[in-house]
Amino acid sequence: MNAVSLVDAVKLEKMVLAKRVGRFLAADQAREERAAVENVARVLAQDVCDQVRGVLAFELRHCKILPRDLAEKIAYDVESVSGPFLMETRAFSARELVALIPGLKEHALRTLAQRSDLHDAVTVALATNGMEPSVTSLVRNDRINLCEKACNKVVDRFADNRRMMDHMGARGDLPLSIVERIADKVSDHCRELLIERYTVEEDVAAKVTGDSKIEVLWQKIKDASPAQVHAFATELRASRRLNHLLVVELSEKGSAAFFESALALEAGLPLGRIREILTLVDPGAFVRLMQMANVSKSMAPRFLRLAKKFHGARQQDAGENSQADEEGEVV
Repeated sequence: MNAVSLVDAVKLEKMVLAKRVGRFLAADQAREERAAVENVARVLAQDVCDQVRGVLAFELRHCKILPRDLAEKIAYDVESVSGPFLMETRAFSARELVALIPGLKEHALRTLAQRSDLHDAVTVALATNGMEPSVTSLVRNDRINLCEKACNKVVDRFADNRRMMDHMGARGDLPLSIVERIADKVSDHCRELLIERYTVEEDVAAKVTGDSKIEVLWQKIKDASPAQVHAFATELRASRRLNHLLVVELSEKGSAAFFESALALEAGLPLGRIREILTLVDPGAFVRLMQMANVSKSMAPRFLRLAKKFHGARQQDAGENSQADEEGEVV
């Protein structure tokens, strides 16, 4: 037998032993017997071969009782060894995990962040110590409730990271205080989803959209012609900055032209047809327009109020013009 074959045979024997040791410790055994086998496990956990340590760690992942030093040795190991173990082990209490986390490598934190049984204190520790990959895994983990303290820690550390803030905004369990904190840090699309999902009050929604941003855009269209407004709305849509919340905020400032142009662009209909529908003579046509423009049910009432506002103003203007014509005829 050559040297290579001998090494492979020794490695195979150790792997078999590691499997037996792991299965033995995972079962209920007498304390005296466990103590002797745990010492063997300690030796195997320090083997130079990753595969030997990996087999041991894999078998020990279901072991509820492990010596602290052995469990930590596996947790601090390379990803191929520690990953399967950390994903399932119950050997650590929440308090022990919190103490362990600052010393773990990023790959280990990323694995922990994907678990479905994380205690609030553990999520806070992960949000505090993890780098972007592991914190992203934590924020995207929809199998846990992310407590307010953990959310605040993520915002404190990654407020300037638009991608991270969008991942946060996609969650369905955020406290309103967090929604308000991240609303001006997420993308326009995510901001609209936040307001819809969490039923944000209108005064908060105004803050969320960014008063300064709305004012800047308003200055560009308030004195513009309908053709210029339409061109501006087209530019916003081309750059993916046109969203339903922005449409409502600018339209409520008094721009019927922007309201009509935005709906025409979103629904793919001519402006003339949009104006006909907004008269609300055919309520069913308005409902279909909202569907074609992908306006959510929570936003549709604000669009309806705007349609009534602008249509009512037109009716009043038409009535005044008609009265003036009649008076002219009398004279």
